[in-house]
Amino acid sequence: MLAVCKVAVLFSNILLLVGQNSAGAQNRVDVLRGQQCTQVCNTQAQTGACSYTFVVPKNERDSSCQSSPSAQILTEMKRDVKKTSDKTNRLRHQFSRYREDRELWSANMHKEVVNATARMEIRSLEHDVKVKNLELQLLNQSLELERLKGKNRELEGIVLMSEFELTQLRDSRQTVDHLNEVVTTLQTRLNEVSQLLTGQLQEMLGGQLGIRPPGGYPPPPGAFSAQPQSAFSAARQTKMYGSIPPQRIGFDKIFVNEGADFHPGNGTFVTRVAGVYFFTFTIQSYDGKFTNIALVQNGREQVTLYTEDDDRNIMQSQSIMLRLATNDNVWLQMDGGTHHAILSFHDNRITFSGYLVYAKFS
Repeated sequence: MLAVCKVAVLFSNILLLVGQNSAGAQNRVDVLRGQQCTQVCNTQAQTGACSYTFVVPKNERDSSCQSSPSAQILTEMKRDVKKTSDKTNRLRHQFSRYREDRELWSANMHKEVVNATARMEIRSLEHDVKVKNLELQLLNQSLELERLKGKNRELEGIVLMSEFELTQLRDSRQTVDHLNEVVTTLQTRLNEVSQLLTGQLQEMLGGQLGIRPPGGYPPPPGAFSAQPQSAFSAARQTKMYGSIPPQRIGFDKIFVNEGADFHPGNGTFVTRVAGVYFFTFTIQSYDGKFTNIALVQNGREQVTLYTEDDDRNIMQSQSIMLRLATNDNVWLQMDGGTHHAILSFHDNRITFSGYLVYAKFS
């Protein structure tokens, strides 16, 4: 059966080749017209499993086909195939493509949704991490604040303790100053007792020897075996400003203090031996300030040293002799007011000196 189909196909091909060779010399127009004439008359043949259709020109209907030599030999034999509508194929093809596109779009949309969901989850996790970090930072700052508060409380405790210790030191200093005053008072009393005993001893010795110097002191040479002595010389090395009320001038350097009758803290000389004394003092003025210094005996001003508020520093001195009794007090005093001041440095520009000229005998 397959051999018969192959013979029929070979026969149709031979007919086509003969027709094409015979029409080679004809006009190309006749060939085209012959092709148009072969699409009308069809003859179908069935051979076993093969079905063939022979197409021959319709010469009886178209006169142009009868006159064309090529139309008579254009006989086609083709195998029948069950045909399908082109429109149906196109619809199937379009539907198939639409379905593929739809599935592709659905897959892409699913991927985008999955990606978007993943990105949102990642952002949510990042946000949670940031929140946790901020909470951790806030916790650390709170701990640091508590630590600083604790440190501040410790410092406040230290400050309070320091203030308490400073108060104790001030109290101790006041106690020391009080003790110094007590010592000074005791020393003064001791000097008084010593002076009294010395005077009594001198009276006893004078009465025993029968010596009564006429006209007071000094007695003739050799009248007594021992003569009382009292002398001092001191300096102030720092400046001093005036205040209200007037204040005594203290001294911080001692050159001579025979008999310990001069007390440098308050600058006071306490008479231990009655007699005639010589006093002298030197003061340097403070530029732009008044200087009004008085030598005071038992609260009474005896001599004064005064300068105007000159721009220069003026050095001045004053001297006096006084008859003093036992326990008389002599000191230098600055006039009251903040417009007064005196100036001194380590070179001792403020000095105060005095000594016993002769003692007073009864």
